[in-house]
Amino acid sequence: MQLLPWLALIDASLAAARRTLEVMASPSHDRPEPDWDWTTPNTVIRELPTMRLRQFGGGQGPAVILVAPYALHRATIADLAPGHSVIEALLGAGTGRIWLTDWRSADGTRRHQSIDHQLEDLTVAVDDAGSPAAVVGLCQGGTLAAIHAARFPAKTARLVLVGAPIDMAAAPSLLTGLIDRTPPAAVELMLDQGGGLVRGRAMREAWPNAAADEALMAAVLQRRRVTPALAARFRAWNEDVVDLPGAFYRQTVDWLFRENRLARGTFPALGRETGLYAVVCPLVLVAAREDEIVSAPQVLAMARHVATPPDRIATHLVAGRHLSLFMGRDVLDRTWPEIAAFLAAGTPPAARPGKARGKRA
Repeated sequence: MQLLPWLALIDASLAAARRTLEVMASPSHDRPEPDWDWTTPNTVIRELPTMRLRQFGGGQGPAVILVAPYALHRATIADLAPGHSVIEALLGAGTGRIWLTDWRSADGTRRHQSIDHQLEDLTVAVDDAGSPAAVVGLCQGGTLAAIHAARFPAKTARLVLVGAPIDMAAAPSLLTGLIDRTPPAAVELMLDQGGGLVRGRAMREAWPNAAADEALMAAVLQRRRVTPALAARFRAWNEDVVDLPGAFYRQTVDWLFRENRLARGTFPALGRETGLYAVVCPLVLVAAREDEIVSAPQVLAMARHVATPPDRIATHLVAGRHLSLFMGRDVLDRTWPEIAAFLAAGTPPAARPGKARGKRA
């Protein structure tokens, strides 16, 4: 299942390219963001230029910052349904409060927003939560969290990256392969057709999704059978898409994927270059064996680049597909409680006495 089709702009075939540009050329309008019936009660505690910051849970102590991906879908990826929610899993395992980055869908006035704008607002969230903070990043939200930890090492106390594309040279993946075959001129044409935006609804129409495939849905959610209610919920989530600023999109494609600048130590972040070498905090890395979007080596390679001592790094290779990391029942039941323990204690679970690094869920 393609969680990030906005990165997989055009496949090698001319037919895919033509289809994408035809859709992007169709009339599109800025649209209000729909109300999502969140699984877990929450309140909006900050209204920032790039996001709404949502608080889940009312416990004491510093909040954990949960950085959602800014991709095709909204932050609802973290709170799909009972038994299929990262938020629910963390709260159930003892995390007192969670602040979730609910990134805004872009309109014409936001087409120039960049990765720096996201970093600025993430810094506000971290500072308000109580710097240094415990930070968890999902998929591309993990990439942003890693950039932030590299740019401001003293602001991150503990870092968890789950299914995050980090080192594109570590191994091939669906995303890197598609981007390698995407001409830069096609990206610019697509942005022109979208009024400086990547239109989420158009991209959803351009790439048929697998939400209608019940067998694949069951594999993602790690259930033998998906109930009609859960299937309807999943399909509703799959249609809950965002538009992306062209500047942000261009930087993501070029700096992260084409040039691999974060791993190479040359990523431009708020006025200067930085890289993974600057990350010093305790670290947990989680990847899925059957991940069809981000290959496991692209996630786990981060351990080789950071300045964190090896005994403060834990790696987990779990069974499942990409979305299983955030929605799969087995991963949520087995791996996320260990993540919650790490967030509370600051010691990677797999680094504790009696546990070996690389423990599989």
